[in-house]
Amino acid sequence: MKSKIRELIAAGLFAVAVPSAVCAAPFTIFGTGLGPTGLPLPAAAIDPHYQDLTSGTPAIVITNTAPYLPNNASSQWVWQTAAGTPVNTTLRFETTFDLTGLDPSTAVINGAWGTDNNGLDILLNGHSTGITLLGTLITNFTVLHAFTINNPAWFVSGINKLDFDVQDVGAIAAFRAQLSGTANSNVPEPATLALLGLGIACLGFSRRRQ
Repeated sequence: MKSKIRELIAAGLFAVAVPSAVCAAPFTIFGTGLGPTGLPLPAAAIDPHYQDLTSGTPAIVITNTAPYLPNNASSQWVWQTAAGTPVNTTLRFETTFDLTGLDPSTAVINGAWGTDNNGLDILLNGHSTGITLLGTLITNFTVLHAFTINNPAWFVSGINKLDFDVQDVGAIAAFRAQLSGTANSNVPEPATLALLGLGIACLGFSRRRQ
């Protein structure tokens, strides 16, 4: 009877240890217009985290943000040039983030974006999310629009690519994204490993007593 109790206790420790081996952790993904440490860049500065793939040049913080939603500490308006030109064009802005050491199937990106004028799509590693900002509306750039990306099949281990397809119609142009992300860790915590070892040891002891 005692050996059976020990075996049940050991099995319980093992069951507790396995789920606690993973925990949600934030990963680094930058909003537009932020420097290497995540602080806002000055106007006309080069954004080191975003590149315009149509021209092969980095995004630049625009100098004239009226009538756009004011910049904040989490993101700023950018475009191909500081003046918000060229206009009447479609650009693709890309940023990357690293999921090394994290479980990509558990990754989630929460964000908000805006553009002057149309957001045509957001793509993760080439997969279209179907997220758009259409209609050439003023509200496309006077507020930021929230979105979530959590399809487990689209994230990959290591470096991931996030693209924003935006289109300008008319005068000056701009794009902005505000982002955060989480994913479960692939690495068991030290306390979890100790608990797992204790469960295995108890199970072995109970079998020897039998």
